[in-house]
Amino acid sequence: MKKIKYQVSINAPAAKVYDIMLGLSNKSTYEQWTAIFNPTSSYEGSWDKGSKILFVGVDDKGEKGGMVSRIVENDLNQFISIQHYGMLKGGKEITEGPEVEPWANAFENYVFED
Repeated sequence: MKKIKYQVSINAPAAKVYDIMLGLSNKSTYEQWTAIFNPTSSYEGSWDKGSKILFVGVDDKGEKGGMVSRIVENDLNQFISIQHYGMLKGGKEITEGPEVEPWANAFENYVFED
């Protein structure tokens, strides 16, 4: 799988960026920055290490869809690792098969530094 790295500097303390990005104090902050991917983007679940989390939205047909993921690591205000292992389609979790195989076990890792 191809590895892609992006780096963004934000003029704010790492703890604040972490909180806003994950929507911990207010879930709407997560929904605001992810709206560029899907205007109805949200999540269901917990950011706790080992937890399952669904990244969800509604498509143009009104069906709920998204990604089925797991929080692999969560070091408060410093690092989060998300493993995507399935998809949500029409409200059903799909964790194997040709639709999932091209990107199953993809990771998103975020580092927060002051």
